[in-house]
Amino acid sequence: MNGNKETVSALAPLLRASADSCPLLFLGAGASFRSGVPTAADAVKQIARLVYAERELRGTRLPERVKPSEWEHWLQGLPWFIHGADRLAENFPLAVEHLLTPAEFRKRAILELMQARHGLSAGYKILAEFVMRGLVRTILTTNFDRCILDALKERYPHIRHIHEINRGAGDYDQFNVFSKCQIVWLHGRAEQYSDKNAAGEISAVDTELVKLVRPLLDSSPVIVIGYRGSEASIMDGIFAQSRKGRLDFGQGVYWCIRHGDTPHPNVEALARRIGSNFTLLRIDGFDELFEDLSTELTGQDRYYATTRSESFSPEARAFDERIVQGAAISDLDLDLALSTMHMYCEKLGRAPVTYETLLPLMREQGLIVSDAGCDSVTAGALLLFGNRPQQFFPHAVVSITEAGKKREIYDGNLIMQHRRLLQKLEMPEVNPLLKVKKLRQHEEQKAYPPRALVELIVNTLVHRDYAIEEPATVEIRPGNEIVFSNPGGLTQKIAGKVSLEKDGRFTLTERLTDQRNPSLADVFFGINAMEREGTGLLDVGALMVESDGACAFYHHAKEARFEARLVQPQASAGSRLVARSTIPTGLYVLNAVPFTVLPENVSILRLTMPLQDRPSTVALGACGTFIHRQNELWSFVPLPILTSILKPIIDLKASRSVPRKDVEGSPDDKRILCWLLRKHWEWHLVGFEDQGIVLEESRKHRAYFAGKNKGPRTIVWNSELRRGIRREVVKKRATLPRPWFENEGIGYDLVEISSMWCIRLKPFYMFTGHDAITPLPAFTRTAKATSRMKYDRNKSVEADLTFWSNFLGRGNPTINVGGPHVNDLVIEAAFLTVEVPEIGLLTDESEHKNRMSA
Repeated sequence: MNGNKETVSALAPLLRASADSCPLLFLGAGASFRSGVPTAADAVKQIARLVYAERELRGTRLPERVKPSEWEHWLQGLPWFIHGADRLAENFPLAVEHLLTPAEFRKRAILELMQARHGLSAGYKILAEFVMRGLVRTILTTNFDRCILDALKERYPHIRHIHEINRGAGDYDQFNVFSKCQIVWLHGRAEQYSDKNAAGEISAVDTELVKLVRPLLDSSPVIVIGYRGSEASIMDGIFAQSRKGRLDFGQGVYWCIRHGDTPHPNVEALARRIGSNFTLLRIDGFDELFEDLSTELTGQDRYYATTRSESFSPEARAFDERIVQGAAISDLDLDLALSTMHMYCEKLGRAPVTYETLLPLMREQGLIVSDAGCDSVTAGALLLFGNRPQQFFPHAVVSITEAGKKREIYDGNLIMQHRRLLQKLEMPEVNPLLKVKKLRQHEEQKAYPPRALVELIVNTLVHRDYAIEEPATVEIRPGNEIVFSNPGGLTQKIAGKVSLEKDGRFTLTERLTDQRNPSLADVFFGINAMEREGTGLLDVGALMVESDGACAFYHHAKEARFEARLVQPQASAGSRLVARSTIPTGLYVLNAVPFTVLPENVSILRLTMPLQDRPSTVALGACGTFIHRQNELWSFVPLPILTSILKPIIDLKASRSVPRKDVEGSPDDKRILCWLLRKHWEWHLVGFEDQGIVLEESRKHRAYFAGKNKGPRTIVWNSELRRGIRREVVKKRATLPRPWFENEGIGYDLVEISSMWCIRLKPFYMFTGHDAITPLPAFTRTAKATSRMKYDRNKSVEADLTFWSNFLGRGNPTINVGGPHVNDLVIEAAFLTVEVPEIGLLTDESEHKNRMSA
């Protein structure tokens, strides 16, 4: 291997988000070689072998059993054959024209010939990722295999619309110079009988198609990979001279060939004509090049806004893509959107989203639609991140009924509904632990596999028809079943592929997918809340069978509703074998709330004097939160803002902005970063002063409630499952002459868990004197704390944590602790949960029957 280093150095700057224009990619047959699609020369051999077997041998032998000495001699004797060992590829259009007739035989042969027998290669997968990230938008290809199309479809719904141009003759309707993803089939598609591969068909590209693509070629860099340049239709059409007196392709043509290959004479002629605008590059191969480019372009993203005209196109008629009149960006919880989309970008390998790039990303996804500089909000954005989505969609709720009596309404945005529904269906009253009889002993298991419930929760939120003004419902019938019901039923596409019984019941035997709400599916898949589309209901069926329960799915066409019934195994059903995973998994809740969004850079300013000696004109109040350490000031506030405020007292040359990842790589600097994060957390705690929170002065990293008017204090708060809960956080424990109070509080520390920064919270009790705020002497507090501990139980500790996360988050799903000038510092207002395989903790041996998992 000679490597791709020089080529990557030349191409990477063209693909970066900062480049002036997005390059066009031109792919030839060489790009598909690793996927098992033959090159032009190999295709000639396979066509000759196939035709010789079917027509000369009349099908008496399979093509693969025909010897080369037979078909080669026959092929070379045909009058149209071009001789020469290095010219075999030039016979491809001639072989198609003379051998693949009639049209139906041509279609069958070409579709069989162009299958990706080895699956999609790494290069195509990376190229699809580049399209998703906006680094490549338009792909021109002379190929008619499906590799690039299939790779792009694998990225659905993150790549929402794939515009295909010239699938059939004159099929140019989808061409759009602003499209985020389009394929131009220069020779058409075999499926539509429009593949232009015969010699008479490739002598010229349609002039209308040339008129469409030439402006793009002239205004953008053109990167050619895997194409020999032997076809006159391409070289005299697409790459023809079009500008008199000036060199064509002002942004440059970058023609890639493999090491050791010689450029085709047509390519050499193009190079001579356009002179300095032509660059010949050497590569190891298509896949190797894109693997190296992927490494070089890590963290690069380019955003393209969805326009109003696109939002009303025939491809954007989904409910969640419609603009909502009267809605504005102020109706969205942008902190929740930032936290959610940060997770989304991390999973998809996109550049970390920041407060500045959040709206551009949402515009690209079609959650926000731009028109003449004015932003409109879509139904998908309101449903996912709305502050009060029921103001616009009162029916966008889930109604849960237990035992036909108790009824609860789950409202708010879908991210919050998802969290609350998960909590609800994890409760022992809903999903109890059963003792199911086996042949010789009992086995304990959940009534319903938790993963099955998770899949149906997501199905309820993501796939329901929000255009139907009815709520989704969940009926819990204790000891029997849970019934999920969604407005809308199956989509027309899915309903047409399943066999429905008279009562609407259907059985899935294969993966079927159709996104009713592509924006919702895009985000939920991107945050790991759902798996690859089309597998959810299949997984539910398999899980219920494995747990010895049952399930049924119904499509009620008249009522336009989908229904899923989960029937639990009966604990007294007699002797039965219950299937279960060989690796049990435990869900653990840690007393830590994670940072979901962190600034990418840390500003470090070199001071020329101590802060206390600064001029009176330098006001620190405008600087936000910072750390003053020796002669340096550390902050997340962007460097230009700080330098403009502190210019009289800083050394500009010595001040710098350092990537946070580099800071984390130094143990000493990491401690300062930890200090800075804790200071931001304390800034957030100070905001609760009006509700009685005070920071303990005599001991760091603790805060507690002070009494109200030297007496008890009660807080009213709402949990995920109950509203209007009264909690006495400061209690009077003794009367005169020596009154004292028991005050709830938390200790907090910055910790790192699996490379994730978290605030670790530990509830405690502060014991105060007669004013309900001043701590009692240390020895007195110790005695009272020892006495109080015996009343604490795990359940009350769990309740304490739930209260504190809700209180400190003010009932919101996220906490922004950035303060002035810092928007990218967000904490999730929920404790970290981890799934841990409990390998070796439990076995079926009777000697372990009294042991419990850790």
